Amino acid sequence: MPYVLIALGALSLAYGILMAALYPAGGFFLVWIAIGAALVAAGWVVLTGRWDRLGAWVRRAICGAAVIALLAVIGVCALVGTTAAARPPAGLDTIVVLGAGLRPDGTPTETLRYRLDAALAYLEENSNTTCIVSGGQGFGETRAEADAMAEYLVENGLAESRVTKETRSTTTAENVSNSSELLAPGATVAVVTNDFHLYRALRIAEKNGLPGAYGLAAQTNPLYLPQAMLRECFAIAKNTLTGDM
Repeated sequence: MPYVLIALGALSLAYGILMAALYPAGGFFLVWIAIGAALVAAGWVVLTGRWDRLGAWVRRAICGAAVIALLAVIGVCALVGTTAAARPPAGLDTIVVLGAGLRPDGTPTETLRYRLDAALAYLEENSNTTCIVSGGQGFGETRAEADAMAEYLVENGLAESRVTKETRSTTTAENVSNSSELLAPGATVAVVTNDFHLYRALRIAEKNGLPGAYGLAAQTNPLYLPQAMLRECFAIAKNTLTGDM
């Protein structure tokens, strides 16, 4: 058992370091490093016999907290999985693509490109569907995300007349709320975002102007997916506590 904990801890530490190198924005890689350090420390405590010196109630409390945390993560991931492959019906009036950050040169990040590529595929198959790209200028960004998103779509063959830019949003709630103001009354709509984010985005949409919206799930880099899923667990917990979803 202690060697399993140490091995898992080392794996978490290695993944955290990899995420720090590849996806440092936001600093969430520190969570993996903290988890890894805790697991290695737990393995060392068991291996050296210090675990048995702790009071029985302390051991039960630690194990109980660990089990509850693990079950909570598994449960939230299961919820996220219910929309991870969502596809809307054909012929919708509009799709809304949510922003996801820009690179230092002002072009879409990898995560955002996945969203835009999923939108392009749908728009190519549904020639009468229009598109709203939603995203303001975030901290450290050189321009509004919507500007970069529209540019990407047009450069990849979409007619400029089919794209509307919403450039004020800085949160998912603002994305859907501001975009809803640009829709014709009664328009059918789908929200486009990555598979890990779609469950929360649709729950937020229900409360912020897009009730009944369909979802269009974009892919995620498999290497980044564990980080994205764990981060999403924290985000869902936060939005649930604040009543935002």
